[in-house]
Amino acid sequence: LRNGVRGCFSTRSSFCLAAGGGVFRTFDGAFLRFPANCAFVLSTICQKLPDFSFQLIINFDKWSSPNLTIISPVYFYINEEQILISDRNTVKVNGSHVSIPFVTGLSTKIFSQEGFLVIDSSPDIQIRYNGFNVIKIAIGERLQNKVCGLCGNFNGDRTDDYATLRGKPAVSSVVLAQSWKTNGMQKSCNELQYSQYAASCDNVQIQELQSDSYCLKLTDMKGFFQPCYGLLDPLPFYESCFLDGCYNHKKVQLCSSLAAYGEACRTFGILGTDWIEKENCCKRARG
Repeated sequence: LRNGVRGCFSTRSSFCLAAGGGVFRTFDGAFLRFPANCAFVLSTICQKLPDFSFQLIINFDKWSSPNLTIISPVYFYINEEQILISDRNTVKVNGSHVSIPFVTGLSTKIFSQEGFLVIDSSPDIQIRYNGFNVIKIAIGERLQNKVCGLCGNFNGDRTDDYATLRGKPAVSSVVLAQSWKTNGMQKSCNELQYSQYAASCDNVQIQELQSDSYCLKLTDMKGFFQPCYGLLDPLPFYESCFLDGCYNHKKVQLCSSLAAYGEACRTFGILGTDWIEKENCCKRARG
């Protein structure tokens, strides 16, 4: 039963993922990087529907020291409701704190599952957020070619995902970031700051981060991610891991990169969560 009509409906969906280290995967499978401490529109409706609207805004904020960023808070607007998430345990609906699990007046479900806070407005949208550095949004087929933002347009073509707010091709990731940056969520932010930090990374730091002890765990053909490689390219996550490790605490960055790739891989139903305990990523290492 969908929108009052009983029948057979496609369950095809796609997902977009953002990680605190600054790696993004669009709905159509393109990747981009621009680490920053600003707020951005991850996805929103661009082709109006008579019964549905939404906007997902994520904020990259400074945490720990010296330069680590996390995703917090998260703003999700769906139809006439606003859901604000500060972490897995702090949720407001239309300005009021709620206890999880919770069902909103418009039947959006909010609950915890496997370490993630889940916002479920099936069949159109499901959001999974670990309260720290990974957020994933999956959307249903009827939203194809009706969305825009950093997650792209979900039209099946990854080559046109780097589009600005005005629908023009972005000449660089920085231009793309500036286009989708929102005002008012922070007094000031610098979308170039962390790119500048990464550019200053020396060869010794990069070589250490590219070792077996760190980022190469993402591409180890005998490692726990081996079942994922045929479905999801680990290279963008690997590159993000060692570049962002230049300005982040190395252990925290490794866990962040592993979590981003692991959550993306779990979308295909072929990966568990055993790696989290094996890598001692259960607790956030403050640097």
